[in-house]
Amino acid sequence: MVSRNWPRYKTVFIAIAIGTIGFVIVRSIGDSVEERVTGNLELIGEVTILSAHFDDRRDKWHPGEYYLQDAERLRKIPHVINVAPIRHTDRKEKAFHGNNKAQEVQVTCVDEHYWDTISPYLESGRLIDASDVARQGKVCVLSGEMVKELFGEENPLGKVVTVRSYPYTVIGTLGGPDNPEISRSVFVPLSLAIHHLGQIRQYVRMNIRVDAPENVSTVRSLAEFQLRRAHPGFANGIFVRSYDSRLDRVNFVRLVVRIFIYLALIVVFILGKIGLTNVMLGAIHERRREIGLRKAVGATDSLIRSQFVLECLMVSVGSGIVGAAIGIFSVLILRITLELNVSNLVLVTSVFLDLLFTIVIGVAAGLYPSAEASRMDVIDAMRID
Repeated sequence: MVSRNWPRYKTVFIAIAIGTIGFVIVRSIGDSVEERVTGNLELIGEVTILSAHFDDRRDKWHPGEYYLQDAERLRKIPHVINVAPIRHTDRKEKAFHGNNKAQEVQVTCVDEHYWDTISPYLESGRLIDASDVARQGKVCVLSGEMVKELFGEENPLGKVVTVRSYPYTVIGTLGGPDNPEISRSVFVPLSLAIHHLGQIRQYVRMNIRVDAPENVSTVRSLAEFQLRRAHPGFANGIFVRSYDSRLDRVNFVRLVVRIFIYLALIVVFILGKIGLTNVMLGAIHERRREIGLRKAVGATDSLIRSQFVLECLMVSVGSGIVGAAIGIFSVLILRITLELNVSNLVLVTSVFLDLLFTIVIGVAAGLYPSAEASRMDVIDAMRID
């Protein structure tokens, strides 16, 4: 029956197939797109980076300090990616290369954990690692701004930068978003802090990287609790800073992206499926004589209903299968060309969900038209308009 009435069903078949393709594509790559947008916003806004400070401006002399065991405690907090203890000079040091003019810099002493807690990334060379810290290697990493000021167009890798009479070999440079705390820094191994900071306090600051924006508030509260419990005599000097206004903007953009994705899902789903009901109603009107003839030769109302429900189901499922196959192929192409991180589980569930919805709507779309057909009077159905 479907093949005989194919001209009638062709348009809706194509519409359902297109709706299925859209559903599979949007749902499969939607999470990946949202993840990429969120990741880029995090990179720019540093909203998942917390900074634990140890300071009390009410006292002229505040001996509070963090220790390496504090960093280990913080790493055990759920949703924390990494924690980096940091030591840096408060005053500006003079750095120069060759005969170039000396530049004011901040010496920041870090270990291998530090690079997981900042947004700038490695642009060339390598980063300070655990072996550099262990052997007190006389090496350094420079920001892009410092490279321009100290070296100009010259390749800095392997060259020597002198800071406070200490020579450091440049092993890497940073790129990425501009950060005022990083742009004027010369990064050296944490074990060399004694050269620039002497025996004063261990760590007055630690960076904490959280895995996702929605977990920032919880991690911040837990981190402050852990640190204040570990240093009860200096609780007033402990605070963990987060960028709440930036976080709110990122969460708002994420919400907008998510709403757009789900609205797109609804639209492509409705356009592809709901039109089937109208097509079936039109088919009933055009096939009244056929319905009357079948009832005249003994077809029951339930048989008439079953016929139209079955036709509706065959059209929706057939077009759904075709659309799902094209949708899978399209997702695979987009995953390769756009380098998206598409989950195979999401792709498979998208196909099964769409086919399930297609079957449900196919049956639902056929029920009302089939009921209308079964209620037709034989004489009225056979009458020629």
